[in-house]
Order: sequence, then structure tokens, then C-alpha cells
Amino acid sequence: MQFLQTRSSKDMKTVLIISYSFLHRDPRVLRQIQALKSQYDFITIGYTPPFPDHTEIEHYLVKPGQKSTLPEKVKRLVQFMRKDYFSYYYRKALDFENILKNSVGPPDVIIANDWDGLYSAVLLKIAKKWQAKIYFDAHEYAPDEFSGLRWRLLIRPVIIYALKECRKYIDAMSTVCDGIARKYEKFFDFSSGSVSVITNAPAYQEILRPTVLHNDKIRLIHHGGATKERKLELMIKMMRYLDPMRYELTFMLVPSQKKYYDYLVNTARQFKNIHFIEPVETARIAETLNTYDIGVFIYKGYEFNKIHTLPNKLFEFIQARLAIVIGPSSVEMAKIVNRYHLGVCSGNFSPKALAKCIMTLSPNEIMNCKNNADKYARELSAENNLIKIKNIIDDLAG
Repeated sequence: MQFLQTRSSKDMKTVLIISYSFLHRDPRVLRQIQALKSQYDFITIGYTPPFPDHTEIEHYLVKPGQKSTLPEKVKRLVQFMRKDYFSYYYRKALDFENILKNSVGPPDVIIANDWDGLYSAVLLKIAKKWQAKIYFDAHEYAPDEFSGLRWRLLIRPVIIYALKECRKYIDAMSTVCDGIARKYEKFFDFSSGSVSVITNAPAYQEILRPTVLHNDKIRLIHHGGATKERKLELMIKMMRYLDPMRYELTFMLVPSQKKYYDYLVNTARQFKNIHFIEPVETARIAETLNTYDIGVFIYKGYEFNKIHTLPNKLFEFIQARLAIVIGPSSVEMAKIVNRYHLGVCSGNFSPKALAKCIMTLSPNEIMNCKNNADKYARELSAENNLIKIKNIIDDLAG
């Protein structure tokens, strides 16, 4: 870890933002900075600085967790069996020893993103005897993030331990939707309504308007990370049931798992109406999607987080003024799609059912959905969320 940047002012209060992510492409962190930039100085901790080409923010680099050698794995297993969770996970995965070696802070408020950011925030507060208040942006429900055997046996117990250890240090908290907020309130035994909801909505795109259908060709788009658990191949198989003269599907994917990304590309080669384009920076996503007609998001699974997923891409579809087609698992996405008449929800995950769902949308209905996205784009943008974030930090900073 190394010092990269300097703060701009000694007069304003300071917010430390911790996120074990690549900050320059983490929409949540960028929105937190946007909400507070006029009144606060920042320190950030993450895999990359939020603005690599600027020098206004003091940043400390941490390294993503590295693969363990066999002796390290044996040692960590012994630590886990002893329930020595700190030694088992945090010293290596959080790069915490490096953080302690540097003169970070002191901040007035810490924004801790996700459960690992929260644990680091608490460790720093204790080790450095800070008086800083902690705002925990939990995002999704961490104990149920995945469902595999390794996750349930080796990771989930550590997360639950960390959250319980940190409970008394949480001064404010938010998640992305109502269902997860209520789940955390029950987990922590917090009072009802004490966990705020701040969605993943991006900035309002004032200049964008719905585009008209191009020569009756209906253009589908999906964007995001190429990870195996998202089962993106379902959308490829869906194209078998759609007329190639009327429909085309484009993927704009970050190759998060390179082997899986290559598998998708190879699987799609049999279809002339499936295309892959290079991903764009976060600020350009909506304008890039705007040239398409329907945003498609199918996230197969019935785990708690999948049922309550409310991702960036749904709101980016809205800012792009697209019609929307989603799978049946997410009750939170369905609430928004149905309430604002933005599109349709598939009855099940079979490729044939997904195609049939898309075919129910006539060109006129697609345009109606796109116009509704335009109508409600401001209401469903980040504007209200930025106010919520600022109010939370203002209250904590005093």
C-alpha cells in the first residue's frame, strides 16, 4: 500500500471511505463522493483510487486477497477450527497490517462499504482510538451472498462473526432495498425502519430520450459482469426462439471471469444476431444503451439476495430509456417494472419462456415502455439518494 494523493482543504471535515473494490469503477463509492464533495474532504482505501488522474483525494492502496500456498491453507484451516476468525481471514484478505503502518486519518466519519469494509473500519477505529462515527453501507445481505458448500462452511461463519462483532459500532446503516433492510434489522435486532434504503440508481440523464425502433429490428442489450453464477447463457439459448430477422441481442460485458466470458463468446458463435461490444466507463453506460430497445436481465436463483436483487443495471436501463424484461426471481425489480409500467417479467427461466415473454411486447408497447422510462427517469435516478447520503453524513459529522 502506498500514499497517492493529498487532501484539498484543512478546513472541512473528513470522511474516510473504505471499500474492497476497484474504486474508479465502483458506482456506489463514486456516488458517495458526489453526494459529499462540496462540503467534505476525503480519504479512501481500496484497490484503486476513485479518480486516478486527479490529486484531490488522499488514497491508500490495498491489495486484493492472494491465493494461499498449501502450508498457508493448512495454517488457516487450523485457525478456522479454533474460530480464530481474525487470523483466518482478515490479516491477509483485508491487507490490514499495511493499513496500520500508514498514518491514515483521523476522519470525522467512516463510510464502510460491505461487511469487510465495516470490519476494517471498526479495527481502525479501535487501533487508532478514533472518535469517528461509522456509516455502514451494507449493499446486499452479506451472509446469504452465495450458497455453495465452501461458502456456507468457511466464509459465512466468518461474515456472521464480523457483523456481530461490529454491531455496537454502527451509527447509521443503509442497504439497496426494503427486503434487505428489514432482514438486517432482524439480524442486528435494530428497531424497525432504522436501516435506510439507498438504491443503486445512477445520475439522471437529462439529455437522453427514447430512440425509435430501427427498421422494425428489436435490439436487446445486457450489460454487466460475466460471472458464471449469473447464467448468462440462458439469454443466448433464448435466441433460438426469436426470429433472427426481427431480434438481435448484444452483450456489453466486463470479463470478470475470463474463462466464462470466452465460453459465452464461443457459445454465441452459432447465432449471427448475437453481438459482443467492449464495456464503457460507468458514466457512459446509459448513453451507450440508449441506442437499443429492450434491456434484459435474467438472474436465475432463489437465494435471498437474488430474490431481493435491485442492481445498477435496472436503473441504467431506465436512464437509457429502454423497455425492460426481467426474470421471475427478483420481487424488488418486479415492483419497479410493474409499478411504472416499464416492461414485463418472465414466468420462469426456460429460454423458451424468456423468448415468449419478449414476443408479447409489440413495437407500440415497447415504445410505451420506453416513454414511461423517460417519464420516470428523474424520480428513479440518484438525485434523492444523494440527498439521503448527505443527510446521514451531516448528522454523524455533527
